[in-house]
Amino acid sequence: MQLKDYRILFITVALIGILIFASPTLAVFIKAPDGQQFSVIYLLGQNHTLDNLPFNVQAGVVYSVYLGVTNSMVSSNYYTCSVKLASQNDPLPDPTLGTPSSLPTLYEYKTFIASGGTWEAPLTFEINNINFANGTSTLSDISINGLDYTVNKISVWDSSRSEYYYNLIVELSLYNSTLDSLNYNGRFVDLNLNITQ
Repeated sequence: MQLKDYRILFITVALIGILIFASPTLAVFIKAPDGQQFSVIYLLGQNHTLDNLPFNVQAGVVYSVYLGVTNSMVSSNYYTCSVKLASQNDPLPDPTLGTPSSLPTLYEYKTFIASGGTWEAPLTFEINNINFANGTSTLSDISINGLDYTVNKISVWDSSRSEYYYNLIVELSLYNSTLDSLNYNGRFVDLNLNITQ
């Protein structure tokens, strides 16, 4: 071997050695994400458990649940929870396509959650005006957190399930700083409701 061959070998070994000794220092400045990153949305009953979620509901009664979001991302984030009401033929969010329901938003929660943090708030609703006739129910008005909304939703009696089917949906959106907008992230919860006379 000639002297210039030893020089190349020496430089290569020196560079590898520098990288090996510098790697702990680089780890301080370059942090790889830990595990999976995701957000969770949930509904809980009055006892902060999955039981006692309302199903058979009547007009004039205020029902209360807890809506929560957990941020398991590596950064703090802005979230929006959009509350919508569907009857049996209305479109629900599509989990396959990751698209929200096309129904209008009735009520909206906006919150900022630190990484690893959880936000929780009460969600109350009351059926204000419901009419039953000829095997159908017409839900005209609903209150969400004390605010009244005109909805005019019709449900046909479902004999296989023995109910007038409605669905209270809450969709989760996350702020995307690259796009400077809130984007639905494919997560939602829903509360199946049977409105009784």
